[in-house]
Amino acid sequence: MSLKVKSKKLKGYSLCKHKIASVIREKRILRNDVYLVLFSIFLILLSLNLNAQSQKDFVKAGDKSITLYNDHYGASLWYKKALDIDSTVLDIVFKYAEALRGYNDYAKAESKYYYLYKKDRGRLYPMAPYWYSTMLKYNGKYYDAKKMFKRSKRFFRDRKSFYYLKVMNEIKSCDAAIVIMKDSIPVDIKNAGNSINTYNSELGGTLINDSTMVYSSLRDEKMEEDNVVLDTSSYLVRLFIGKKNGEQWLKEKRLEDRINVPDFHIANGHLNNEDTIFYFNKCSKNNHCNIYASQITNGNWGEPYEIKELNIEGFTSTQPSVVIIKGVETIFFSSNRPGGKGGMDIWFSQKQNGTFNKPANIGESINTIEDEITPFYNLIDTSLYFSSNWHYGLGGFDIFKAKHQQEQYQKPENLGYPINTSTNDFYYNIYNKTAVITSNRIGSYTKKGETCCNDIYVYEIPDTLKRIYSSLEELNRYLPVQLYFHNDQPNPRTRDTLTELNYMETYKAYTRMYNEYKREYSNGLKAGAKEDALVDIEDLFSENIDKGLSDLNQFTPLLIKELEKGKSIKLTVKGFASPLSKSDYNVNLTLRRVSSLINYLSEYENGIIMPYINGTAENGAALTFVKVPFGEYQSVKTISDDIKDQRNSVYSPAAALERKIEIIAIAVDDSSNVALDGSELEKLPLLTFKDSIIYISPGQTEKKIKIINNGQAPLKIFAATFSCKGYEMELPEGEIPTLTPIFLTLKYIGTATPTNCTVEFLTNTIPNKIKKEIVLRTNK
Repeated sequence: MSLKVKSKKLKGYSLCKHKIASVIREKRILRNDVYLVLFSIFLILLSLNLNAQSQKDFVKAGDKSITLYNDHYGASLWYKKALDIDSTVLDIVFKYAEALRGYNDYAKAESKYYYLYKKDRGRLYPMAPYWYSTMLKYNGKYYDAKKMFKRSKRFFRDRKSFYYLKVMNEIKSCDAAIVIMKDSIPVDIKNAGNSINTYNSELGGTLINDSTMVYSSLRDEKMEEDNVVLDTSSYLVRLFIGKKNGEQWLKEKRLEDRINVPDFHIANGHLNNEDTIFYFNKCSKNNHCNIYASQITNGNWGEPYEIKELNIEGFTSTQPSVVIIKGVETIFFSSNRPGGKGGMDIWFSQKQNGTFNKPANIGESINTIEDEITPFYNLIDTSLYFSSNWHYGLGGFDIFKAKHQQEQYQKPENLGYPINTSTNDFYYNIYNKTAVITSNRIGSYTKKGETCCNDIYVYEIPDTLKRIYSSLEELNRYLPVQLYFHNDQPNPRTRDTLTELNYMETYKAYTRMYNEYKREYSNGLKAGAKEDALVDIEDLFSENIDKGLSDLNQFTPLLIKELEKGKSIKLTVKGFASPLSKSDYNVNLTLRRVSSLINYLSEYENGIIMPYINGTAENGAALTFVKVPFGEYQSVKTISDDIKDQRNSVYSPAAALERKIEIIAIAVDDSSNVALDGSELEKLPLLTFKDSIIYISPGQTEKKIKIINNGQAPLKIFAATFSCKGYEMELPEGEIPTLTPIFLTLKYIGTATPTNCTVEFLTNTIPNKIKKEIVLRTNK
C-alpha cells in the first residue's frame, strides 16, 4: 500500500517536474522569439532609415543638378531613384515631373502631373493641374488640354495674374490649334541628319549660302565617338560649320577656339550681309548671355569683342540676327531687359557711324507678356519671323510671321503645320528657297525621351505654301458633322419616324437647358468634384452642341455650291441614341433626328435647297440621303440606363454625347453616277463598330473588336495606324461583305503598361479615314 502510494507520489512528482521543465523551456523559447522579433523590427527600422536616408540623398543630388548646373535630365535620374524607394511621396513626384518638363519629356511629365492632380486635386500643388494641361497640349491632345485648362482656372483667383491670363489664353489657343491642324501645308520637312544632329541638342542653324550653315550644338567631344549621353552638366554649347554634300548635311568643323572660348556657352552665330562681321552669343553656364562680334578680314577671324551698347548687366541679350534695311545695318535680338512687355521680347537697334544706337522694343503687336525669341528678318517678303509661346499656336514655341509695312508690323500669322508642331519650333532662317528650323519634335535624335532634345530641320520652300481647296474638298474637311439632341427629342414618347421640327428648333430648345444640365449634373457633389462637373457641362455645350451647329452652318453653303454646279449629292447620315429605351424605339427616335436635319436643309434660306431634295432643280442635280439608324447598338455600354438615375442617364456628358446624328459621307454623282472613290453612287460600304470606344483592361494583351459593314458594297480595310507605340491590329485580308459581323484583333505588344491611344483605319469608305479611341480602364 505504502509502496503504491510512494509510487504515485513519485509519478506525480515526475509529472510536476516535467511540467515545470516544460514551462521553463516554453518561456525560454518565447523569450528567444521576442528577441528575434525585436531584432527583426530593428532591422526593418534600420532598413527604412537607410532607405529614407538614401531617398533624401537622391533628392538632394537632384536638387543640386538643377540649382548648380540647370541640368534637368540629370535631376530626373536622381528623383527617379528616390521614387523607386517610395513612389508615393508627392513632393518628390512633383520634383520629378518638373525635371521631366525641364528637359521636354512631355509624355512622362504628363503622366506624373496627372498622378499629382488625381492624388492632390491642386491643394498642395496648385501648379500641377496647370502643367498637366500644358503637357496635354504639348502632346497634341488639344481637346483634353482645353478641358483641363478650364479646370486649372480655379487655382488662379487673381484675374490680373500671369497664370490666370495664361490659362485663358491657352483655352483660346487650343481652339486655334484644332483649326490649324485641319489645314496642313504641303512642305516636306527633314531632319538635317546625324552628322549635324546628335543625341543632345542642336539649334540655331543659320544659312550663310545654299550649302553652308553655322549652327550651335550642346555636345561633348567624347560623346561624338559612340553617341553615349554622359553627365550633361559638363557639356558646353559650341559653334560649328556644316556643309551640304548632295542631299546630305555634314558637320565640317568646329569654329576656332578664339570664338569657342572655354567655360562659356557659345551660340547663335550670324554673319552680316558683307560677310565681314560675325555676331554671336557668349553665355555663362547659368545661361546669362551677351552679344559679341568678331571682325573677319581676308578669311581670318579677329579677336571677339563685346557689343556693349546692346548688353545690360544682369539681363540677357541673345539670338542676334543682322540685316540691311533701307541701307542701314539693323540687328534684331531677344532680351528680358527692363522696358519690355514681359518675359523675353524682340528688340532692334540700327548701326550708325560704326556703333549701334540704343535698342528699341519692337512693339506690342509682336511682343506679349510671355516670350518672343529667335528673330529673323526676311528682305524678300519684308517680314519678321520669330517664335512665341503666347500667340495662338500648337504647343510650346511656334514660328510666326509678321509683315512689315509702313514702319509697322502687322498681326502675326502662325506658319502652320508641319512647320509648327505641338513641341517647340524656333530659329526660323531662310536663304533663297531653303528654310531651316530648330525643333524637338518626334523624329529628333535622342536617348533621353522622344521630345527631349532639339535638332535642326531643313525644307525647300514650295512656290505656294497655302493649299487651295476646291469646294468639294472643303466640304469633306468638315466631316463628320455631329448634331446633338436632348433626351428623347424631338417628339418624345412616340414611335414616329418623322418630325415637323427642324434641327435649329431642337438646338435652341436644347441650349435653353444649359443651367438645368449644370444643376443636375453637379447635384450632390462637393468642392473640386462639383467644379469639375460644371466644367464638363460647359465643355459639352461649347465643344459639342454649339460646335455642331457651327459646323453645320459652314457645311451647308459649301453643299449648295456643289448642287448649283449640277452635281447630285448623296449624304450618309448615321444616328445614335442613349440606352434609356428599347432598341426598336431608339431606331425610330434616330430617324426623327435625321428628319429634323432634312427639315433644316429644306427650309435653309427660304428653301434654296428644297428643289434639289424634291427633284425639281432646273439643272437636274439632286440631294438624297442614306439613313443609318443605330438605336442603342452603337451606344457606350457603361452609360446608365436607369431612368431613376437621371444624373448619369440623362444629364451626364457621356450620355449626352451618344444622342446625336452624324453626316459621315458625301458621294457625288457628276453625270456619271460615280462616287468619289470610283464606286457606284448607290453602293457604298459603311464601317460600323459595336462600341464607340475600344476599352482595354490593365494587363490585357488582346482585344476582339466587333464590326459590321452596314453599307451596300464590300468593305476593305487597308491599314490601321496608331498614335502611340505598342499596338498592332490584325485585319481581314479580303473584302468584308455587307451585314456580316466579324472581329478585328487588337494586340498590345509593348513592354510597359498600355496607354490611351487613337487608331485610324484606312478604308474604301467615304471619308476613307475613321478614328477610334483606345481607352485603358482604371481599376476601381
